[in-house]
Amino acid sequence: MTDKQKVIVALTSASETCTAALSALVPKNQPDKSEPQTSDLAVILKDLDSLLSLIYNSSTKLALVLKPSSPTYSASLPVIADLAKYTSGIAHCVHLVNPNLHGVTLIKELQYELRAIFEALRAVMQTFLNLAARGPSIARNGSAGEEYLVRIGTLHDLITQARGLDGIPQDNISAIRRRWKQDRVALEDSLREVSEMIDRAEGSEGDGVDDDDDDDDDGWDELGLDDTEAKMDKDELARAKNVQHLSAIFQTVLFKHAICQVHSVLRLTTLLHKRIFLDLLSSAPTPSPPNFALDALIMQSHALFAASDELVSSLYIPQNPAAIRKESLALLDIINGLQLQLRIFFPDTSSLEQQLSRLSIEGDKSASTPGNTTADKKWFDICFEQVTKTSANLVSPSLGVGQKPR
Repeated sequence: MTDKQKVIVALTSASETCTAALSALVPKNQPDKSEPQTSDLAVILKDLDSLLSLIYNSSTKLALVLKPSSPTYSASLPVIADLAKYTSGIAHCVHLVNPNLHGVTLIKELQYELRAIFEALRAVMQTFLNLAARGPSIARNGSAGEEYLVRIGTLHDLITQARGLDGIPQDNISAIRRRWKQDRVALEDSLREVSEMIDRAEGSEGDGVDDDDDDDDDGWDELGLDDTEAKMDKDELARAKNVQHLSAIFQTVLFKHAICQVHSVLRLTTLLHKRIFLDLLSSAPTPSPPNFALDALIMQSHALFAASDELVSSLYIPQNPAAIRKESLALLDIINGLQLQLRIFFPDTSSLEQQLSRLSIEGDKSASTPGNTTADKKWFDICFEQVTKTSANLVSPSLGVGQKPR
């Protein structure tokens, strides 16, 4: 077997290793009961970072030894073997991350970052396979010969990103903060969209029916009818225009009122979402909630964004009050679920406060610590209450959208 044939076999095997690594990223229905070699997340992520660095360097070597104009097949064999080994090593690192111990959100972020890297590395292998199959003639084709450089550059960019500050998170709470920020941006976009609806509705206020009488084309000819029927006199025409004008104004008021109600709800929920991040997620809470609670919290955040988006979509004309009520109820259910999820951040401190009150010395500042937690909880309680009150007119089955409760 020639060196070129050996390279083709090695590249094929390395490409299959990438495919196997991608399959390893897919969540399994049955949990793996085998004991991992280590549960120290810092050690796992450090090994992962080292392997990514090795893949970066080895892919650079591969581009040099398999340059289409002058490939050195014998020198590429150990490089290809190393890339396959490092890829399997990364898949093993991912296997060591436990969803119960380290967090589901962290694993999802790992899968997201590494999936793109594995796909890019496999594309590199496939590119060099194609180059080897096409032979020396590829060197005369400039654009085709440079394709491998594009593939290598894409791989390098993805590895650099994964190893950077905005790449693979260092723990589950960091992964949750990142996704929480993404949801917050989406919520702010929804709120901005409703604000623009209000601006357009306010701009249309006072724009009644055109009172000019010089419009000779009334549109009846397009329906196959002419103007031979009896026409209104001036008084009848004036009354008709008044009715049409008042109807347009009434519809505009209802339209704007519904949007304003939804805007108030979304403004409160967006503020609530932002405050959760600033007060509860920006710094590590003490004691730290279990990972399953944090993972459930980010799922509520995703659901909040989805429900808000559906509610905004229901506001576009022609509005259906039943649809607006349905989406408002769905949003309120998410808010109620979010309130339950936040309980883990506010444990009952009544007994602790009583103990501190007995032990506190006059002027001791440490006695005020539980009061800060109570104040924060009070803000969230009030915010949830305001959301419920503001949503009442939208979700009440006895009221139409746009009506005021008695």
